[in-house]
Amino acid sequence: MKKRLQFFIALLLICVFTVGMFSLPASSFTNDVETSTNDIILVNLDTHTTVYSQKSENKWYQGELSELMTFLIAYEKIEDPKQTKFTVEKSFIDSLPYSDGCLNQYLDLTLTAEDLMAIMLLTSGSDAAFALANIISDGDYDAFVAMMDQKAIELGCVNTTYMSPGYSKHDHHHTTCSDLLKLYLKVMDIEFYTKTVGGYSYTPKGLKGSKYTVTSQASILNSDSPYYFKYCNDAKFSYSKATNACIALTTTYRGHTYFFAGLYGLNESEKNVYSDAKKLTTWAYTNLSDRKALDADKPLSSVDIDTGWGTYTADLVSLTTAYKTLPNDFDEELLSYTIDAPDSVKWPVFSGQGVGKVHVVYDSEEIDLSDLVLTTDEGVHLLSDTARFGSHVLDRLMPPVADKTKQEETLPPTQPATEKSKPKSTAPAATEG
Repeated sequence: MKKRLQFFIALLLICVFTVGMFSLPASSFTNDVETSTNDIILVNLDTHTTVYSQKSENKWYQGELSELMTFLIAYEKIEDPKQTKFTVEKSFIDSLPYSDGCLNQYLDLTLTAEDLMAIMLLTSGSDAAFALANIISDGDYDAFVAMMDQKAIELGCVNTTYMSPGYSKHDHHHTTCSDLLKLYLKVMDIEFYTKTVGGYSYTPKGLKGSKYTVTSQASILNSDSPYYFKYCNDAKFSYSKATNACIALTTTYRGHTYFFAGLYGLNESEKNVYSDAKKLTTWAYTNLSDRKALDADKPLSSVDIDTGWGTYTADLVSLTTAYKTLPNDFDEELLSYTIDAPDSVKWPVFSGQGVGKVHVVYDSEEIDLSDLVLTTDEGVHLLSDTARFGSHVLDRLMPPVADKTKQEETLPPTQPATEKSKPKSTAPAATEG
């Protein structure tokens, strides 16, 4: 208990110091979609634009969505999942704190770690999650959960903590939609995940017959289900009466990929999160499009380079060209940039050197943030520096030559002094008051 408490204190301290590192600009465009899920986030993964956010930082029970982290750790820790074996024994199943899952259909059979991963991901089975934890930590589930918490910190999931490799209704077994995004981005980079979950069904190698085949618990992937959405690539679903419906998924339509996460589905038919995912992504595909928000070739500001013997001005541009997802009726006049950069920087400088930030604002809301970089490195080349220095020295040593032609144009012609033309007094004229 003491070790557990120490760990959570350390977790809290690390979260305090890292929370700023993972804050990203977000947008939430107005729409008329009616939803019943409490916590939602919808993100265009191509442009890294959060197009809809509703209580996405709220903590809620994650149920079996914790198995996304279990899969990630298993994938990283188990060197050869195809050859790592686990025999499903009745004593193991009876010892589990939660009975959800389907490993009892493989009783006394030997499965690979890869089989367990697929079964866990498709069925949201906690028994398969505990089996993977057993392989990695030799039955020390607290040690495995500590790995999960540590990985969450590494990914920047500062509002996520775990109490189980699988399902748990413990108050500390929670997450947020924003944290699910960070975890899912990592998981979906693993081909085994997208191939397995997108495949909908799985049969362990070497076993034949439908009784050994498992199918996805996510009805949104089932073409025979009324909740089917043909543009959905993959989905991880969780439901219990205690934690309600939760889901994380991606969809792709005409080359545009979105991530959707919903927590605390206000359960009516257990499937309202599917309906919300379909309605919101459909709205996004039909009402939003990608626009160039930052052009790396377009100067946004400038900065003085102080060489010590003079100054010159260099342009600042965005580090990258960036596209953001914006409404189809995008108004360019509502797009603006806020520059956060010093007035001058000291020599030497390099082309591409970071000098501040540019905040992209649309309709008074920040939608992107990028580094500002220099477009010149004249301050570090010997020849250019010598030329600048020499020009500066000459300017100091040799006063500017008067332009006689210009003087003749601006001054009145001189005349011999006469009595009338001589000044009467050399004293300054008196002023009134």
